[in-house]
Amino acid sequence: MSALEHLLALSEEMLSAAAAGDWETLTEREAARRALAHSLPATLTSDLSRASEERARLVIEACLRCDLSIRPLVEARLNELRVVLRAERPAA
Repeated sequence: MSALEHLLALSEEMLSAAAAGDWETLTEREAARRALAHSLPATLTSDLSRASEERARLVIEACLRCDLSIRPLVEARLNELRVVLRAERPAA
């Protein structure tokens, strides 16, 4: 469970960074979260009690909600960068 709680903490930090426009921190936290997620065993929840299993489900759902909130912020930033890149293209 502590690994899942850490995943949630990283997800929340990612959301805060995206909201603040701190893209460097967002990418750092995302890399840490990805590494942690890849290190989790496939059988992570098989040894949990029913109550812990429910808590794990809630934590994972909270991570997904963070991701859903981050996505439009990142898309807005990408759109801003597209505009900047188009404006900086040399005339042909």
